[in-house]
Amino acid sequence: MNKKEAHEHMLKNATIAGIQFLNDSPPVDGWYKSDDLNMHFLEWGDKNNPVCILLHGFAQTAHSWDFISLSLSHKYRVIALDQRGHGDSDWDKSKNYSTPYFVNDLKNLINSQNIGKFNLIGLSMGGKNSYFYASENQEYLNKLVIVDTGPETIKKGTSNIRNFVQMEDELNSIEEFIQRIKKYNPHRTEEHIRGNILNNIKQLDNGKWTWKYDSHLRSEFNDRNKNNDPSESWEALEKIATPTLIVKGGKSDILSSEILEKMTTIMSNAKSKIIEESGHLVPGDKPKEFTKLIFDFLTSK
Repeated sequence: MNKKEAHEHMLKNATIAGIQFLNDSPPVDGWYKSDDLNMHFLEWGDKNNPVCILLHGFAQTAHSWDFISLSLSHKYRVIALDQRGHGDSDWDKSKNYSTPYFVNDLKNLINSQNIGKFNLIGLSMGGKNSYFYASENQEYLNKLVIVDTGPETIKKGTSNIRNFVQMEDELNSIEEFIQRIKKYNPHRTEEHIRGNILNNIKQLDNGKWTWKYDSHLRSEFNDRNKNNDPSESWEALEKIATPTLIVKGGKSDILSSEILEKMTTIMSNAKSKIIEESGHLVPGDKPKEFTKLIFDFLTSK
């Protein structure tokens, strides 16, 4: 499937999912340098429109936001980043995958594209990177959206992710990956999984298929955040006065209601919303409901 065919397939799936969109143009591939890494992003919409930057979760890609980017792109210049080690961005040979490096990549993206004030939306790992960026750079932000992540997470959900990513990562067919994802995430439609699977895997020289993101992130999952101090995240959140929306999946096994309430309380200008029947990966599980929520928040005064 070439890029044109893939985009047409995505448009069809978006329509089936009930996504409303007025701009059906495909995104443009963009590139910039950060710490000698070639970083890739997808750019949607008119460059003269207000900017939304989207940061995906662990093991995902910029294409994880396709339905959301498509819907937003008639009113916003949408930039969905492949964060380091993910998608089409370079793997870091030094294996620097801690939050400060992700935040620095975001800063370099903003500088390379001459972006002024913008809206920032981040899911899971991308949500954490977003609020750490926001805590020190509020003068550049219009609004912030944090999706299903917080300083402290539910251990069961973290274990589920670890177990999923540390399964055998070389499979004989695309279909095997589709069935694995279906079992892991029952909230996602099979049509959506099939439409996006080739953005997340690649074929090896031996004919097998594997994930696109850096294998180091799978093998070292337990060590990835071993030095994380929840107090640093709480302190970062407490600094943020930017208008913020925190979104939680009603069936999330990562963000608890108690932590959501604490986040909303500790931040001076935050509110929260729960999207029922969604798991942790809210934009993909319930894209129609998520997009409406984002539009309402971004356009509110």
